[in-house]
Amino acid sequence: MAVVGAGLKAPGGLTVPALWANLLAGVSTARPLDDGRLPPGSDVLTSPIEGFDPSRYLNAVEIRRLDRCHHLAIGAAQDAMDAAGGELPPPDRCAVVCGVGFGATGTYEAQHVRLLEQGLHALSPLAIPIVMPNSVTAHLSLRFGFRGPSHTLSAACASGAAAIGEGIELLRRGAADLVLAGGADAMVTYNAVCSFLRLDAVSRHVQEPELASRPFDVDRDGFVLAEGAGFVVLQRPDDARAAGRTILGLVVGYGTNSDAHHLVAPSPGGEGALVCMRLALDDAGTTPSDIVHVNAHGTSTLLNDAAEAQALATLLPGTPPVSAVKATTGHMIGGSGAVEVIVTLWSLAHRLAPPIAGLREIDPACPIDAVMRAPRPLGHGVAVSNSFGFGGANACLVLAPA
Repeated sequence: MAVVGAGLKAPGGLTVPALWANLLAGVSTARPLDDGRLPPGSDVLTSPIEGFDPSRYLNAVEIRRLDRCHHLAIGAAQDAMDAAGGELPPPDRCAVVCGVGFGATGTYEAQHVRLLEQGLHALSPLAIPIVMPNSVTAHLSLRFGFRGPSHTLSAACASGAAAIGEGIELLRRGAADLVLAGGADAMVTYNAVCSFLRLDAVSRHVQEPELASRPFDVDRDGFVLAEGAGFVVLQRPDDARAAGRTILGLVVGYGTNSDAHHLVAPSPGGEGALVCMRLALDDAGTTPSDIVHVNAHGTSTLLNDAAEAQALATLLPGTPPVSAVKATTGHMIGGSGAVEVIVTLWSLAHRLAPPIAGLREIDPACPIDAVMRAPRPLGHGVAVSNSFGFGGANACLVLAPA
């Protein structure tokens, strides 16, 4: 299926070209979190988005009533729709699929504090409509007047990629003629940060923030929690051409499965990831030899990086150049997979693989050709973008240049 519009809001870039430039330069966006509520010895890094102005997309009442997750999603989705341009199909033939890991985290935390400190009547009557998982999807359907399928996926860190995969399935089976698909999360909040600290999943390289998120490095110690959103507009290629739209790239294969192994740890040797990638390649009708680039899930955690690298080495002996966007953006949870699909399409269009920011020495347990220090030229072919989530949720997309 054709990607005819793309928009994102991410650490390191509020537009695709801005993020692309920082990825090529190997920039890290990790910053020490300045929150006096953190107990001593609990210093931690996050990757917040800087410079985003929701008033470009929302009025004052909408900004006040909605969560930051909604702000970011609506901004990214509006940019994607603007980029697509042209006349839309009838509203009943336009769909929205949105992936969220947690959704309106900040609103949920704030309303809980209000209830405890001020009582029932301090709660917003809109609390439930804002924090319910499908709230972002609902607001996008309302904004664009789309009356086709309105689906919300929650597959942890695989949510955004799975949403795009399910979006192409809607087009394939004729349930829609245009799909707005992507993901969003805004989890740089006190409760979420502390929860990941207790899980011992986040990096503690506070003295060297630029080395905090460094997937596949021998000294990696966890991910950097971030916020962000990414959306693409999908159409059948013939429909896109008939509408006069520019095709940015193609989503040609989708695979999804479950590890059924552990709530937070990957299956040994990356078995689930390996099966997922094979499913995506089969769906695309491609072979491992067609793959010229991989955007890894690459969280910078010990177990996940090793498992993914082992799966890649099994599937693609002498692996093609591997990039990892989270080294620059941090981990946007539901937003990551969608943003990374967009970046991977740009890699194919520019025939460049961005370097992995902060990567200095590849872990021997990660037998891949990780891109270090400078961008790497790419040959002609297709790319794989991986997303693997807590609970063993896996999503893999095969992408092709326009």
